[in-house]
Amino acid sequence: METHLARVLVCLAVLSTGVVRADPGTDGKPEAPPARTVLLLGDSLIVTSFGEYLEKSLNEHPGTRAMRRAKSSTGLARPDFFDWMKVGREEVERHQPDVVVVIMGGNDGQGLTDEKGKAKMQWGAAGWADAYRQRVADFLGVLQAPGRKILWVELPYTGLPNFERKLGVIRRVLREAVSAHEASKYLETKPFFTDAKGAILREAQVEGFRKPMRLKMEDGVHFTLAGGRYFATKVYPAVIGLLGPGGAEPRPDNPKPVPVAAAPAAPEAPPAAAPVKTEVRNREPAICREFDAVSEAPMTSMPMALCYP
Repeated sequence: METHLARVLVCLAVLSTGVVRADPGTDGKPEAPPARTVLLLGDSLIVTSFGEYLEKSLNEHPGTRAMRRAKSSTGLARPDFFDWMKVGREEVERHQPDVVVVIMGGNDGQGLTDEKGKAKMQWGAAGWADAYRQRVADFLGVLQAPGRKILWVELPYTGLPNFERKLGVIRRVLREAVSAHEASKYLETKPFFTDAKGAILREAQVEGFRKPMRLKMEDGVHFTLAGGRYFATKVYPAVIGLLGPGGAEPRPDNPKPVPVAAAPAAPEAPPAAAPVKTEVRNREPAICREFDAVSEAPMTSMPMALCYP
């Protein structure tokens, strides 16, 4: 009887107050729904202008917040150098993102090791693709959670024949692994960097610039600042799209969609040879000795590195 009476009193209290909106904020207005969170993970492409512009654009988008965790010269091949399995788990637990954006793999054209540096599979060996595919699947498993979406951005095309042969293998394995994962989407980027005839796009109209701008530096690998911004403007809509209708797809812990509007863009840049803290740099990158994109010199003890001088 007491329980029934308590319920009746509660119902009457709610009806009398006419509560039909969110709790008011400090200014007396209804509080906005919780921001949707996007986590950017990757190598130097996330460290530098591409990641910087993409993060900035997402943070300027209503109801969205973004953060980055990046490390130059890294990938899934060398957990002894940088363990993305461990770091990825830490980051998703810390930020509980609605969408995770990943771009990496350009440093993985080498032998696979374990966390202690013990060789597990040599590059070019018959089982390398299967072993690498399993690592990608394991990484996606670390990042996944109910309601969470993962966007894996394809490695940009370089137009360098030797390097492209290596990247071709890596892209194929990444595409297969990501496509097999239910909550993940593989974003193909070749259309962004090739013209109608399939030739590499050297210049393009970039937001904020009056004339068409060169997208890559002379080495054919690194993005110019304009190129990084161009790349980010292409990836940005795909990220927003994963947030659902209006830019925000409800999740169990956030049932109210957040309105979305159009936003700017973002650029990128390459990796660094030595372990460094995640950071954003504004200088243009240069190729480090560990990676020769043209000659495709074999890599042994260190991941390939695209870095700043």
